[in-house]
Amino acid sequence: TGQGCLNCPNAHDVAAQLHETYHGNLIVVSMHAGMLAYPYPNGLKQLEGDEYAMKAGVEFYPSGMINRRGGILDNYMSWGGAVYEELQRESHLNLMVESELVSDSLLSVKVDLLALASLSGKLQLWLIEDSIVAMQKMPTGKYNFEYVHNHVFRDAINGTWGEDVALELGEEKSFTTTEYILNSDWEMENLSVVAFVYNEDGVQQAGQCKILNINENK
Repeated sequence: TGQGCLNCPNAHDVAAQLHETYHGNLIVVSMHAGMLAYPYPNGLKQLEGDEYAMKAGVEFYPSGMINRRGGILDNYMSWGGAVYEELQRESHLNLMVESELVSDSLLSVKVDLLALASLSGKLQLWLIEDSIVAMQKMPTGKYNFEYVHNHVFRDAINGTWGEDVALELGEEKSFTTTEYILNSDWEMENLSVVAFVYNEDGVQQAGQCKILNINENK
């Protein structure tokens, strides 16, 4: 997606409707990339956005991918069917993610994995933010400066492509990240951590959590 993409608000609406329909079973990430996206800090594009779009082969905006399977879907009206089909697929991995703010800006993330079949791939941790009020070009061609952006990708916590993970059948593993510093420009209460494991066969399992601010409880 991109702030200069006039068809993207319609795609945002479709993604929001799917997120509501499959609440708890669908995680949406809005990746600003390409020539129609404006770089941070004045815009919402991070450096990784272009890397992911190039790797995926995105040519048109808006475009979507569902679990990194089935290729790029540049017709957002087809997203619903693709999501439904993916939800019928059996996963062979259990994933639980939790995160907390251990100081004013230091974030800790823990991911627990349980393999229901042997697998290997990459564990990826992303940071996304909701309720960002920023400019967006609308289908009418006009600019809306009070547009609310949700599910916006902010950063890759453990690197652009994540870290290696391999598990045997029945094996449990925990991964903890304790050195990530949050950007003070982002609203902590609107941030979420998205964790997922992927390999050449696509995303195997994913989870999302809000950040617990333990400093408020002291």
